Amino acid sequence: MLILGAGGHAKELLQILERQGQTTGLSFFDNINGATVLFDRFKIITSFEEAKTLLTTDPSYAIGIGGALNRYKLSNRIAELGGTLNSIICPTALIGTFDVHLETGLNIMSHVFISNSVRIGIGTLVNYGVNIHHDVTIGDYCELSPKCQLLGGVEMGQYSSVGAGAIILPKVKIGNNVHIGAGAVVTENLGDNCVAVGIPAKIIKELAPLAV
Repeated sequence: MLILGAGGHAKELLQILERQGQTTGLSFFDNINGATVLFDRFKIITSFEEAKTLLTTDPSYAIGIGGALNRYKLSNRIAELGGTLNSIICPTALIGTFDVHLETGLNIMSHVFISNSVRIGIGTLVNYGVNIHHDVTIGDYCELSPKCQLLGGVEMGQYSSVGAGAIILPKVKIGNNVHIGAGAVVTENLGDNCVAVGIPAKIIKELAPLAV
């Protein structure tokens, strides 16, 4: 498998794979920082040409970088080279049994709680200790930072992020390309393309629509 990225989040995915005994044939992709090996053991692929050659042998890859839009763009590029997107899910995550729909390409990290009747879209990152309660819907390529909470009935669009420790109250709707600050408490709906912070969360900045 090829992990996209060779920095912080990719290292955390490595720990999950190591605990599951899935490091054979593992390599990483980083065409920015110049390193060619990680932890004196794992090869770092440094170009898209090299990645394309590798994917002919093993097309599986997982996303190991943060940032909703960054995850989407790099994943699409690797898919165009023949890659097949995979999820990495930590065994310590507690995931509901009933009416749970998890799309491909997810990162679900340690001590995550996902209740029943939850839907999570393609390529979304659910970080350490996140709580996702019943009847929550999360779109593609979102990023949920450590220990944030999405309470019952929350809906979140695509390419949105929730900061560490933030709380989204029940039945609140979050649009596309919305960024919620760390520690915020979101009590009201947020439309597309904005940044919201504080308790209660208020919009402090409007964003240009994403070109995706």
